[in-house]
Amino acid sequence: MDQPTTQVLLIEDNPGDADLVRLRLIEGKSPVNVNCVNRLSDGLASLSLETPSVVLLDLNLPDSRGAETFRRVMEHSPNVPVVVLSGQDDEILASKALHQGVQDYLVKGDISSKHLERAIRYAVERQGLLRALEITQKQQLEFKNQFLSHVSHELRTPLTCIHQYVSLLLDGLAGNMLPEQTDHLKTILKSVNQLHAMIRDLLEATRAEGGKMRIEARCVALPDLIRQAVAMLRPTKKRLASKSEWIHGFPWCSPIRIAYSRCSST
Repeated sequence: MDQPTTQVLLIEDNPGDADLVRLRLIEGKSPVNVNCVNRLSDGLASLSLETPSVVLLDLNLPDSRGAETFRRVMEHSPNVPVVVLSGQDDEILASKALHQGVQDYLVKGDISSKHLERAIRYAVERQGLLRALEITQKQQLEFKNQFLSHVSHELRTPLTCIHQYVSLLLDGLAGNMLPEQTDHLKTILKSVNQLHAMIRDLLEATRAEGGKMRIEARCVALPDLIRQAVAMLRPTKKRLASKSEWIHGFPWCSPIRIAYSRCSST
């Protein structure tokens, strides 16, 4: 079976180095088609028109130098594997490039046809594996979102029913209740509300994980926020009711405003 032709975009401004890379590619066993440009801007324009199998990138170009060169290429085409060709054996720069997503870092003076062919093949294969993993993770996240949405709906329906009937009993619409019975019903109602809150928090956490939630900053008065917190805790801890008076005891509370983040689904 014929091997597919590897489409190589070579971004190299030195004619001698470009010819050497072409020669090494031709000497290899795999069929290749090389498109060579000598400026980063031309390389980015070529990437916009056609997606190559791999980019061979010189870091020092007329319009870009150093780490900024591979960053711009990867920001422009994150799914295309990049192999850096450098005239210097710079371990620090090589480590930085690999940590930021470059597939390989080769020194021009040490390149052989076999070495270059292997580097390109491995770069393409690794990028393909990373892409497949990314797609799988997105599919798993989508499945989890659908599952949680379904489960939350199935849980909310009976909880809503329980909440309504307990509220009817507490309102006395089904007859008078003994104090002990009222306390038990309030405990049930509190548990139902807690379950509702847990389901809501679970769904919000899932939306945040999937990038479907935006954060909106707004200002609130600090005393109002504290009063709200105390009011929420009062049914469960009645001893806090007597301590809520301290809010009015601090003269510095009223002018203070804080940045408060509110989450909402998009």
